[in-house]
Amino acid sequence: MDFAHGETVTRLRGIPAIDPYSNESTGIDWTSPDELDVEGCAFNPGQSAEPLQVGRNAVTTQPEVYAPADADVLAGDRLVVRGLTYDVDGDPADWRSPFTGWTPGLVIALKRTEG
Repeated sequence: MDFAHGETVTRLRGIPAIDPYSNESTGIDWTSPDELDVEGCAFNPGQSAEPLQVGRNAVTTQPEVYAPADADVLAGDRLVVRGLTYDVDGDPADWRSPFTGWTPGLVIALKRTEG
């Protein structure tokens, strides 16, 4: 997948937080994540919804990013697109042609909830 006017998005990968006493992971530390720019992407703004919840005015947005096949993006990462930070929602879909082996790229589902 080559986009003549592709965008650069930034992949954020949290660092595992390790308990100093047990050496076990206690979660992910997002204060200083590993950053990687991914060039040549396309952004599909997707859809937004306002789920009904008592005492909460939330908006959930579910866009997609189309990225090069070799992009280092995994489930659990975050992407910064156009100044907004989104959670990667599941594993990126790695499309491949069974006839030619052509790899057009990754489809990365994102999710962001405000409110």
